[in-house]
Amino acid sequence: MDKLISKHRKKLNTEQIEVLGLLYKFRFGSNDLIARHFGKKDRSFVFKRLKILQEQGLIGKRFDSSYRIQGKPVAYYLLPAGARALQEHRTDTVVNIKAIYKDKTVSEEFIEYCLSIFGIYTQLKTRYGDSLCFFTKNQLTKYDYFSDFTPSVYIRLNTNGPEKDYFLEYLQSSKPFLTSMRRIKQYIDYSDGGEWEAGTNSEFPEVLLVCDKLALQNRLLKKSATVRAGADDDLKIYVTVKDDKAIWFDLAEPDSELSASPIS
Repeated sequence: MDKLISKHRKKLNTEQIEVLGLLYKFRFGSNDLIARHFGKKDRSFVFKRLKILQEQGLIGKRFDSSYRIQGKPVAYYLLPAGARALQEHRTDTVVNIKAIYKDKTVSEEFIEYCLSIFGIYTQLKTRYGDSLCFFTKNQLTKYDYFSDFTPSVYIRLNTNGPEKDYFLEYLQSSKPFLTSMRRIKQYIDYSDGGEWEAGTNSEFPEVLLVCDKLALQNRLLKKSATVRAGADDDLKIYVTVKDDKAIWFDLAEPDSELSASPIS
């Protein structure tokens, strides 16, 4: 079947290749999010391209009737054939095909995580444009200084001032609170280990935590002394809640810092 599809597959255009690249970068994407990336108000522009890629066996989709009731979008993901096609057209990109084999059966929680990371990216891209470099875990695992720990996102921002680096993590309240605490502790341990400084010859990035709900943000702020216990005072960790109007419109001055002492 794959051979039959590939025999009649049309040559991919630049936009289709970019869609494949986005799905590899974020693991899952929606029509709306991909349209936002392209700066298109007309969602049919993207939908047609997604349909063609699906018909060619390059991408799959996750959707059932419960999505409509819950207001959830169709979630598109890269198939192995799509990953191979991306590798053929992006010779400068190392595509780990094995990493996507489980995408057909991953949990709804993981899909929500990926779509949220994609959403944060589109918000920041709208704000900063070409000044923003946004690298996801799929793109970071190839670097030696991420061999033991890999952040969800690495951001490099180059505006008129000095270039700034950030790590970003999306925290879900559907997971045990200790999972969020443990993830923050991993950032602290990674900072203490010195791998980043040794591998990049630069200061450790500021850590940006995005919570899916306000209740999780407030709980982390209340537990800030516990979270920050033993951390270097120079390490800056900020926390906010996922909100279309509140994702650090000015990354140079984030608010709600997890300080070394409790925040009232």
